[in-house]
Amino acid sequence: MIQKFSEKLYQKLERELEQIAIEVSDPLLKMKTALKPIAFALKQLRNFLNENPFSAKEDEIRFFKYIKPNFYCWQIYFTELYIIESRIPVGETKVRLEHFRKELLFIERFFTQYQFHYQYYKLNANELDDLYFIRGVEIQSVLLPELPDPDPNFSTNSDYLFAKMKAYEMLKDWLEHKIMEVKNPDSKNQNSIDTKLKWTGDTINLLEIAYGWYFTGQINDGKANIIDIVKTIEQVFKVNIGRPYRRLSEIRQRKRLSRTKYIDEMASAITKKLDDEDEYKPAY
Repeated sequence: MIQKFSEKLYQKLERELEQIAIEVSDPLLKMKTALKPIAFALKQLRNFLNENPFSAKEDEIRFFKYIKPNFYCWQIYFTELYIIESRIPVGETKVRLEHFRKELLFIERFFTQYQFHYQYYKLNANELDDLYFIRGVEIQSVLLPELPDPDPNFSTNSDYLFAKMKAYEMLKDWLEHKIMEVKNPDSKNQNSIDTKLKWTGDTINLLEIAYGWYFTGQINDGKANIIDIVKTIEQVFKVNIGRPYRRLSEIRQRKRLSRTKYIDEMASAITKKLDDEDEYKPAY
């Protein structure tokens, strides 16, 4: 039940945040505008959980390991992004590059500091899930950050850390992109496509398509990598899909739904259309 509810809620939040990222350029206004729908979504999650307690330990682990961090990471991301953007120095290229590289180094130090937990996160390990993602479990460890959420019914030992890792991965992508822009100022306009087409569906659906092309070797005789494929799709449809490898885990985690949910829907829609046309017999 929580899975279906959270998926719809996340899809709505994702669309709102994408719109904000496109339309709002001022760092402070962007943060303030983004934090409102994030806070609202987290409140809805909390209320739903209060009204629909977990029926099994596995559901609780899944919620605090995957679902809540998917939402909370955006709060961390937009807050940290404001700090980075508001401190961008005005000056020559060298000064701005130094700023972005220092921020990138800070993020790398964070991943190094929590190296064990980051590997656990990246490998989707589960041996310590009972300690990390069950409420009320006490762990005496200086390796875990302090929890910002004071509600013991809505937090565990590691859901915040996992959310921060997701947020910092997104910030790392953003910083690497900014460094590339500063080093190659003309790259913004290179290969740009002037089109009025805009993707209005869920970005995870685009990722399904991208991986379909990638795994079947449809582009550049199978030599194109997934990152380049995703970047091209983002340019064409003016969207932010995110880290392909990390978001692939969202598809992998689907249990009740088909892992290729959108591709299956497309296949059904095409088949139905063709079948309907086959059945149509005009009267002469």
